[in-house]
Amino acid sequence: MTHNATNHTITLSQTHYIDKLLKKFNLENLNPVAMPLDLNIDLNQDDDITHDTQGSGIYATMIGSLMYAALGMHPDIAYTTNRLAQFMSQPQPKHWTAIKRIFCYLKGTRNYALTYGGTKSNTDINTYCDADWASHTDRKSVSRYVVTIAGGAVAWSLKKQNTVALSTAEAEYIFATHTAKQVLWHRSLFNELEIPQPKTSTIFTDNQAAISISHNPEFHAQTKHIDITLHFLHDHIEKGNLDLIYISTHNNLVDLFMKGLPPIVHQDLTYEIGVIPASGNCGNPDLA
Repeated sequence: MTHNATNHTITLSQTHYIDKLLKKFNLENLNPVAMPLDLNIDLNQDDDITHDTQGSGIYATMIGSLMYAALGMHPDIAYTTNRLAQFMSQPQPKHWTAIKRIFCYLKGTRNYALTYGGTKSNTDINTYCDADWASHTDRKSVSRYVVTIAGGAVAWSLKKQNTVALSTAEAEYIFATHTAKQVLWHRSLFNELEIPQPKTSTIFTDNQAAISISHNPEFHAQTKHIDITLHFLHDHIEKGNLDLIYISTHNNLVDLFMKGLPPIVHQDLTYEIGVIPASGNCGNPDLA
């Protein structure tokens, strides 16, 4: 951790950890790349070849190492690492290539750090959430959120929902409710630390139906089956503690955790969650 009193910033870096990983897996000579995921590769498609079961242990170790980085200071690799973790039992050559690509990306961004403060030094809690409805074979939706404070991400999550949602609106509303619990916890912590907070904290989502349900649940016959405990989001919106506001998909920071993105979009969202070069400049001199 580094504190810059002049710029009023705090940075959290994993440079040494990344260097150790590259050395551990003999990947020090990799060429840096600008993206952790190649969008032209279908990771799910079975190539009808012999699976590498003998090397699956090394593959799992690499995934575990990347998970630690994704949970620490590199949320920008969380989506790709999560995707590749699904193939730990029988990784194919393309999965090996994909996991090495993440290390290529980390090599190019080894000097990046989670940065808080600077021109975004306020302590307002801003939260972004989204759900990928029925995206798995068991039809359970996958949800993501990211919480930012002072210009940097402080909490993020990728989680499969416990129940099967009957619509996109329901999936979004259910996870917005769970996201609200995270926001309320941060508000409680800040109140305990006597850090001033605005009366209302904002949760951004790109689903208008979920916003409508949260503000007026009694007018939606299609949501009567939703457990009443989930409607506590509506109660907090009525009290003014929280508000669920629409944001376009292109500006929703949680998109970084939902899917592979084009390089420019990936870079923009990465900067928006506070993962920037430790020097503070926004160039990409190390990336090929």
